[in-house]
Amino acid sequence: MAKLLRSGATMLGEHCPACGTPIFKLRDGSLYCPSCGKPVVRGEEGGRAMAEAVKGSLDESLTAKVKEIQALLEEETDLEALNAILDTLMRLLEAREKLRKLD
Repeated sequence: MAKLLRSGATMLGEHCPACGTPIFKLRDGSLYCPSCGKPVVRGEEGGRAMAEAVKGSLDESLTAKVKEIQALLEEETDLEALNAILDTLMRLLEAREKLRKLD
């Protein structure tokens, strides 16, 4: 952030919708999040950008949980526990599929 300030950028009172880091206005007028390393868009486009960031983060979380459940599935031998694990796995996969279909 100090590097941005030294280069003439201005720290704004707004925060990145994805990570909450203060947004910087660069000399060319564009907005930038130093934490994400990405440009930030305001207004209607900003709402879409935030939705995409949230959607991507949620997809990553669901994928991580699927991997965790898969590890449990490989180790479990009790049939009742296997059924519970499979049920959870199916719900996670369905949620991930629905999320990926969203526009």
